[in-house]
Amino acid sequence: MKFYLVVLLGFISIWAISSCSHPPQPPPHPSSTFEQIKLEKLSQLQRSILRVTCSANYQNYFYSYPSDQVDTSLQGNLLQGKNRTTNSVAGSGLILYQGFRKMVLLTCYHLFDFKDTLKTYYLDEEKQPTKFLHSLSVKLGQNILAFHMSGWSSLGKIIAVDERNDLALIETDRDEILLSESPFAGPFGNAEKIKLGEEIYLLGFPKGYFMVTRGLASPSPYKNRFMVDAPFNAGFSGGIAIVFTEEGDYKLIGIANAVAYNSETVLVPPDEPNIYELYQNLPYEGEIYVKDLKLIDYGLTFVIKSNIILDFLHRERERLKGLGYDLPGQIRE
Repeated sequence: MKFYLVVLLGFISIWAISSCSHPPQPPPHPSSTFEQIKLEKLSQLQRSILRVTCSANYQNYFYSYPSDQVDTSLQGNLLQGKNRTTNSVAGSGLILYQGFRKMVLLTCYHLFDFKDTLKTYYLDEEKQPTKFLHSLSVKLGQNILAFHMSGWSSLGKIIAVDERNDLALIETDRDEILLSESPFAGPFGNAEKIKLGEEIYLLGFPKGYFMVTRGLASPSPYKNRFMVDAPFNAGFSGGIAIVFTEEGDYKLIGIANAVAYNSETVLVPPDEPNIYELYQNLPYEGEIYVKDLKLIDYGLTFVIKSNIILDFLHRERERLKGLGYDLPGQIRE
């Protein structure tokens, strides 16, 4: 009886030791094949995204504060000086349609939202605006450029907008090298199904350079957008956000359009080339301008949901057909 008891206890002890001798294994990493598929898909997507810029030209007028000797009924009597300036904004655009001569890009409307007229007024002693004009800026026109893979650029034209949701479609010429670019070939996913912490890939042209990055998804306080904790910089607006399935396929679930930032008012010299080299060792005595300096809070990127984009495309589909553009029939999941 004792012999069997000892053997049984010994067997239990050996089993316990052997079962504890192997620590828990970490979850398996994605296979190299899956990672290779993702890299190939990202490389293909690069051919569907272009850098876009918009430049607006302004005629600026500056007025002196009126005195008793000046007839204030004639604003021209107060004219003190004038000049011309150019304001430029850069972004990214997704090729949705590509014909023999033309293509259509999806991007953000705010890239082209330059005001026709800008006015500033003198302030009184209580820092309240008076009726006396300080400056007047009149837009003379604006140019949209799309920069192609070959290095060639083409003029663009706005053909559809959704100002409320910051969406726009622009028409431009296709690249001179016919096979260098291709329209977006993937489906649109359902951004309403994006889970907290889901991995998101972003592709675009921050600072004019093509870049791919990734982050994790979070809800935002805005119904038409969600957030991603990925870097965002000037030029990324209009860049695409995608998710990968377990099979390695991708789906577009939005386009990046905004980032959180703090704003400071600073005094700067005119934006002229070589100004730093001219004055780096000398006191600066030239003109000073007020500028709104935006300090980006990196890691808070807002993405317009794919559902909002699809609604926009469906509303514009028939009108675009009339212009000769038959956009692909992407549908929700």
